[in-house]
Amino acid sequence: MADLSGKAAFITGAGSGIGQGTAVRLARDGADICIAEIDLDAAAETASMVREFGRQAHVVRCNVASHDQVQSAADECVAELGSIDIAVANAGIGRGGSVLEMTQKDWQDQVDINLTGVFLTVQAAAQRMVTAGSGGRIVCISSLAALNTSAQMWSYSATKAGVAMMVRGWAADLGQHGINVNAIGPGVIDTPLAHALAGDEGGPIRTQLEAATPLGRSGRPSDIAGLISFLVGPDAEFMSGSYLVMDGGLRDARGNLMEDPESPVGQERMRHMQSSMERTARLQPLIDQR
Repeated sequence: MADLSGKAAFITGAGSGIGQGTAVRLARDGADICIAEIDLDAAAETASMVREFGRQAHVVRCNVASHDQVQSAADECVAELGSIDIAVANAGIGRGGSVLEMTQKDWQDQVDINLTGVFLTVQAAAQRMVTAGSGGRIVCISSLAALNTSAQMWSYSATKAGVAMMVRGWAADLGQHGINVNAIGPGVIDTPLAHALAGDEGGPIRTQLEAATPLGRSGRPSDIAGLISFLVGPDAEFMSGSYLVMDGGLRDARGNLMEDPESPVGQERMRHMQSSMERTARLQPLIDQR
């Protein structure tokens, strides 16, 4: 367990899933947390969990696709917590669909949040780290989908592959300032986004994926949070520019899921994609406020 006492962490998309798990883990390790989140109700839940560890939790509304909102959120983090020592660029969305049918809007939203949002988050955090002159740690959440894709998830995969490549360049750029930048490629993690992409626990999609995973289960947000804790702690001082896959071994063992829309897998995928679209519709007005 890393000792992060006296550190302030700026985490985007910390209202659920990996972001929430990371906020809780870093708070347990001693850090104060700035929760930069588009969904304030979800952020409030995370803040309550962070405070159970006796750490400060500051919530700021932030659409990572907006330069002004990200810059303002970073300023607010420094004003409230004193610094940004750690940044986790976690916010992301997934939109599936055939290249024959995907709208430019769905494509652009993924680019704006999964690519531009990560760039803006890293830029804002790094600028303040350089100004403070004390170095810092940055972790960007990519995906196993950066290495594998399908007929429906190609657009999501493209954005996540971009994150992995950007991190390599940023590590070369920011190393002179004592800033480490790394990326993580999670496999199937039990998060709201995973429900859209990989179905419910016990369902046909998740069952196939878990059967193809050497460790025999889906990941948990706490699994990824533990790796992030390592990357932002003292034992990873000499690690930068890395892309670390954490997938239970799925990358090299996975088979191909059936794409037949009439199969149980196909039917569950469509059901969860519809559920994801309904959640997106609820948050879309906030996403569009840039």
